[in-house]
Amino acid sequence: MATKKKRKTKKKTKKVVEKVLPRRSWENGENPLGLNTISTCSYDRYMKQALEIISNHLSYRTYKLAPAEEYPQFIRGKDLRVQIFWKKDSLYEFIIEQAFWLQSNRNKEDRSYMRGFAHVHLKIVHDAYLKAKEGQIKKKPTRRKKKK
Repeated sequence: MATKKKRKTKKKTKKVVEKVLPRRSWENGENPLGLNTISTCSYDRYMKQALEIISNHLSYRTYKLAPAEEYPQFIRGKDLRVQIFWKKDSLYEFIIEQAFWLQSNRNKEDRSYMRGFAHVHLKIVHDAYLKAKEGQIKKKPTRRKKKK
């Protein structure tokens, strides 16, 4: 009987290549958060997705009323006041038309118009988050050698 020889096979290891994404900025309609710019979601849903991407602690609330002395241009029944919160602290506030906030954007021009307005507010929140994050990262103290 013939004996079969066992072949020794080398296991090939796959090289892991990290993809380096190009740095994006908020200018020219880009968003560094990586949100889908083609989706038909409303301003409301777009802001919710963006805030969740930035941090789980960010949220927003909408109000149908606004103090008249702070917001004289506010029209009751037509406008909304939107507040962005970090945990339970209010960070940022703006006013927007109710129809603009809730309508879905099926038209390409409407989407780009809405995204442009959303990016203005998201840029402010994102920059504040990055600045706070940098402030929390502290350098480890270096130990000095004792002099003899």
